[in-house]
Amino acid sequence: MHKKHQSRCPLCNYSNIEFYFEDKFRHYLHCPVCDLVFVPSEFHLSPEAEKTRYDLHNNNPKDPGYQKFLSRLSNPLLQELSTQQSGLDFGCGPGPALAQMMEKAGHKIKNYDPLYYPDTTLLAQTYDFICA
Repeated sequence: MHKKHQSRCPLCNYSNIEFYFEDKFRHYLHCPVCDLVFVPSEFHLSPEAEKTRYDLHNNNPKDPGYQKFLSRLSNPLLQELSTQQSGLDFGCGPGPALAQMMEKAGHKIKNYDPLYYPDTTLLAQTYDFICA
């Protein structure tokens, strides 16, 4: 039987969150209302530690392997979008490769990332789609 936790869901604010999974680093919780799986805030990295870890990734927009990885999102999304839609890449990282791929397909996309593109005015706008 699942244990109940005192945490609230960070997406829908529901209480009575359930245990989901535990690995050697942290445990994961599940919200039965919105289906979000998340880690409690005590396991979140500081912004400095998050950036240090993220800077180890190869996010070069010209890297074919990275483009192939991102195509798992872009290809199904492009099948659903009509032409010339506007979007937001929330969490684009240092090299906004997804934006380049979507623009090549005829869409307008803005880049937001709390570490690399922290323009919060983009969060007050309306978009046809958001990638996260």
